[in-house]
Amino acid sequence: MPYKVETFIKNIAINVGEGPHWDPETQTLLYVDPKAGNLHRYNTLTKIDEMRHYDDNTSLIVPRKSGGYVITDGLNISHLDWESGVRTVLASVDQGTRNVFNDGKCDASGRLWAGTMGYMEKPVFPEMEVASLYTLEKDLKVNRHLDKISLSNGLAWTHNNTKMFYVDSMPREIWSFDFDLETGNMTNKQVLVKCPKDTIKTLGYPDGMTSDVDDKIWCAFFEGSCVIRYDPETGQEISRINFPTSQITSCCWGGKNFDELYVTSGHVNITDDQAGSVFRVTDLGTKGRPADVFLG
Repeated sequence: MPYKVETFIKNIAINVGEGPHWDPETQTLLYVDPKAGNLHRYNTLTKIDEMRHYDDNTSLIVPRKSGGYVITDGLNISHLDWESGVRTVLASVDQGTRNVFNDGKCDASGRLWAGTMGYMEKPVFPEMEVASLYTLEKDLKVNRHLDKISLSNGLAWTHNNTKMFYVDSMPREIWSFDFDLETGNMTNKQVLVKCPKDTIKTLGYPDGMTSDVDDKIWCAFFEGSCVIRYDPETGQEISRINFPTSQITSCCWGGKNFDELYVTSGHVNITDDQAGSVFRVTDLGTKGRPADVFLG
């Protein structure tokens, strides 16, 4: 695959760049640096990166159709008014635990999916099987869909919304489910990709994920220096994008034609020249679809 990788925003993450979301209305790239408590909004027209800092773990940011953004901060799902910086809590989960929210995104019906992760004293060793996967419905009701999760991560769907894909990073697996968009129900869990035990030092851990217009899924690998494109029917690797830093965390489609893949990375205890950068990949021979926003 004759792809091109370029450093789009160099060394921007203090800890771990995560959760990229392309906003086509403003041509901005939203992303987060959770442990640093930073939310970023990079305007590709002005080349200005705005940031909001909070003292909580800020692990996702998605536009809200009614205005502003929906974010996670600690164990809260909140509304954020960017201009004032004011946060308003919409829902809270996992009270009484040391969990925090991690990755999340919206499905085509406008509900927000967000998962938690166990307390992590050092990468990559969270408390095991104490977290969950939740939805925040458009009426602001919270539903729990999966439990005994360790490190909730990437989410993706097929274009017809009959299949959903999900990553729990610690078993190093990508799961597939039959999916009902109207109800949000997930059934018929299958292990689509199981990383071999002997690849942990070379491939690391599956992390954030997206899908393309051909319904193939793209998964970032933390400590694996790559994003891998998989066939969602067989689980077989189709192609691989290599990066000049190891902690590749997530990816999303953007650009005017959604044919640019934006890829975030971490900066945890590594000193290479590109750590914590956001990358842009072009010439991939496919493209993505606009990311969904929260309709609640």
